[in-house]
Amino acid sequence: MLKSDNYSKLQPMYPLLIQQFVDDYNLSKGIAVDIGVGPGWLGLEMAKITNMKIVFLDISQESLDLTKKNFQAMDVDNEVDFINADVQAIPMDDNFADFIMSRGSIWFWTEPEKGLREIHRILKPGGVAVVGGGLGRYLPETMRNRLQAALKQGLKERKEKRPSLEEFEAMVKKAELPDYRIFTDGDTSSGKWVEIRKMKQSSEEE
Repeated sequence: MLKSDNYSKLQPMYPLLIQQFVDDYNLSKGIAVDIGVGPGWLGLEMAKITNMKIVFLDISQESLDLTKKNFQAMDVDNEVDFINADVQAIPMDDNFADFIMSRGSIWFWTEPEKGLREIHRILKPGGVAVVGGGLGRYLPETMRNRLQAALKQGLKERKEKRPSLEEFEAMVKKAELPDYRIFTDGDTSSGKWVEIRKMKQSSEEE
């Protein structure tokens, strides 16, 4: 089931996080995949400010149905696709996506290393993926404090636990990715993300 109240509390964060991704990775066109979509806020915000094709992938058909409804109501012109699948067995060709994003879903993957390897597989050479959880760097301090408090309260109420940064690093290391880095939300030292890249082959660089 979707935790809609949690998503609504966090909604102000999504456009700022997407703007950070667009700025950091110079995104404007190509294919973006949103994995573990919830109501689809990441992909929806990406559609507002880029010409990228947005592919929403989730194991929950309920999430995809809500995302499709939200996308249609937004009235944007981006190409879009909705795929009901497990991140640990993504039904996409190798070298498919220019950018892949997933916020907050890795904590629920039964075998995170398989999901991370699948993400690397479908990433185009020269592409990048960002997977993890956090609020991004662009939030004003007062909003960050408020949303972090809401997140902590929600976890406490649901009796959920998130890995420490060290545990997250161990999770990622198990995937044996050839090119990645772990980072947090800037100077705040909150958030836990892995940036995954697939390097171009020398013949492709020429």
